[in-house]
Amino acid sequence: MKNGAVRIGLAGFGTIGTGVVKTILDKGGMLTDRTGYRFELARVADIDIERDRGVGLGPSVLTRDVDEILDDGSIDIFVELMGGIHPAKEFIVGAMRRGKSIVTANKALLACHGAELFRTAEQNGVHIGFEASVGGGIPIIRAITNSLVANRFISISAIINGTSNYILSKMTQQGGEFADVLAEAKSRGYAEADPSFDVDGIDAAHKLVILLVLAYRGAVSMDDIYVEGIRGITQLDINFAAELGYVIKHLAIAKSDGREVSARVHPAMVAKGTIISMINDVYNGIHVVGDAVGSQLFVGRGAGMMPTASAVVSDIVDISKKLGEKGVSPLRHNIFTDRKTVKIIPIGRIKTRYYLRFTVLDRPGVLARIARVLGTHGISIESVIQKARSAGEFVPIVIMTHSAAEASLVRALKIIDRFKVVREKTKFIRIEEEVI
Repeated sequence: MKNGAVRIGLAGFGTIGTGVVKTILDKGGMLTDRTGYRFELARVADIDIERDRGVGLGPSVLTRDVDEILDDGSIDIFVELMGGIHPAKEFIVGAMRRGKSIVTANKALLACHGAELFRTAEQNGVHIGFEASVGGGIPIIRAITNSLVANRFISISAIINGTSNYILSKMTQQGGEFADVLAEAKSRGYAEADPSFDVDGIDAAHKLVILLVLAYRGAVSMDDIYVEGIRGITQLDINFAAELGYVIKHLAIAKSDGREVSARVHPAMVAKGTIISMINDVYNGIHVVGDAVGSQLFVGRGAGMMPTASAVVSDIVDISKKLGEKGVSPLRHNIFTDRKTVKIIPIGRIKTRYYLRFTVLDRPGVLARIARVLGTHGISIESVIQKARSAGEFVPIVIMTHSAAEASLVRALKIIDRFKVVREKTKFIRIEEEVI
């Protein structure tokens, strides 16, 4: 960095990249007034450099070749907004080895290779900023690593995928089944052509891994995270949840007992009237409980061009300040590390309450048989809903349980689902009560 000018190379001129360029061009004067630094877009790389994105960049700035950024010794910060693991990883490592600090929004890359990237940063004396990787414009990364650093984290419960939240919100508010609402989300640009990462929970799991690493200071493998998406949620379940006083949300959850951490992503019922239950559409909400501060709730747009660009630019500014201050060491192995491992509790060991929906032939004694199997496995029934009977037809029976071990519940349901009077696999949804 020379004479207060911070030169930036950006790889990935898609939606978020366009937002970053727009922010730097439109608000460059304001950023200089607030920081004392000038921010210059030296090079912007993308496969498609012809499409009009509504921002003015000269032909000398645009390139299809990322190596032109990596090999430019005048560039201080490499901003990676390509997404995916390869070749993004190779470009980031190459940039760090050439002495460039990194800003990225790449949650998949950080979740799978964070320790390696931070080790490379340490070896090369550079910085990595990744605020935009979780929660879009919500400043949750800095909150956990800086503002709440004096806390032991008791729990994190989060809605951190806008697509899934949008779909469940619309199913709850307007009706409709999953496939129909997903089609609407695609038409409105809220879901990708292939929405698997979002609706199957993988995107939320990547973000949860990052939060786990930050909160519990150890390595976490994606393989240790229980992940369940929202494809199986039906309007029938949403209606029963409403009747029982609940809303179904797709949550990423971490809970610590001081030694081990429960970490999971799945649909959950939360009580109506809680703040989490009212976070709808593409908004994200992250509920953090620390031993010193108690409950903290962060809510905002978790995706989109400008909210995410805001987080990316905040990292650019933060790193620029560090580059301009002598003696500021990079934030390194105390963020992502493989020197110790966070012990994750298997999903079978968690204990919670459950919503169970059985589809059974309407015959006398069926409910008693189900209750007997549940009781044998230590599962206590709290309440039952059985709709108008129609002898000889299949009907839903809904049971709400008291707290039980999941492994016991799964064993019981395997037995029940083999009953000849049971038409389909029993649906169960976990109930989360420790949310704000």
